[in-house]
Amino acid sequence: MIAITHAIIATAGTSLILGTADPLPLGLAILGSQLPDLGTTESTIGKIFFPISSWIEDRFPHRSITHSLLATGVIAVVSLLLGHFLLLDIKIAAALPLGHLLSCFSDTFTKQGVQLFYPVPAWAVSVSNPRRRLKTGGESRTVGVS
Repeated sequence: MIAITHAIIATAGTSLILGTADPLPLGLAILGSQLPDLGTTESTIGKIFFPISSWIEDRFPHRSITHSLLATGVIAVVSLLLGHFLLLDIKIAAALPLGHLLSCFSDTFTKQGVQLFYPVPAWAVSVSNPRRRLKTGGESRTVGVS
């Protein structure tokens, strides 16, 4: 999926789950939704943070460690600790990891899936029929109705 797709899914999901339309948590959710693609230099966030993404890309396959529940957990611990010490609202502290989680989960609907349970080498894919999974990368095609 592309950055805008992840941003939309994270914004909608976070708004529904946290019951808020406050721009700060929704913005943090958008930021969190981009973090899984930090593992590739081809993504928008990977280009912005090239040294970091290049380092990750050289060591881990794409859609592995950065698309995992392990990464979500690390982001959640850091975010919640910062939220606690900065006396932030829980919705603000939860938005970043929630955006990350929703982004990772949405990628399970793609053809490749993700290593959601990294370091376990199994790939999580939500749709059993491979022809029904979402295609990522390249140009999209519109399917006509006959």
